Amino acid sequence: MKIQFRIRGLNANAGLRAWLEQQLERLQSLIPVTTAEIVLERERESAPAFRAQVHLAVPGPDIHAAARDHTLEAVWLKVVKSLRQQIERRKSRQQVRHKGHRQHPQAASRWSGAPVVARV
Repeated sequence: MKIQFRIRGLNANAGLRAWLEQQLERLQSLIPVTTAEIVLERERESAPAFRAQVHLAVPGPDIHAAARDHTLEAVWLKVVKSLRQQIERRKSRQQVRHKGHRQHPQAASRWSGAPVVARV
């Protein structure tokens, strides 16, 4: 996964970037992510001061999330939670779609290997 950071108004040290990357790697285990674009801002004049936006390039429609909060940790946890929920919703919709294509047991024909029950 290629990660692009845009950090404004914060001291972006290696520890901060490693923590952010670690959180994104956990999402990588749920869905393959090719690129991630992260914008973190601290606006001293506004309240709440911290803002985060994430754009994930994934198979199918891309996934986006944004949040604002009073601390960097809180805003990041909100964004990651939103991304995780979107991924899980997408996976559950896919599972429902695939289950709908399965052949119903009552509709099985004699050629499918299922026993045929004669109705009288």
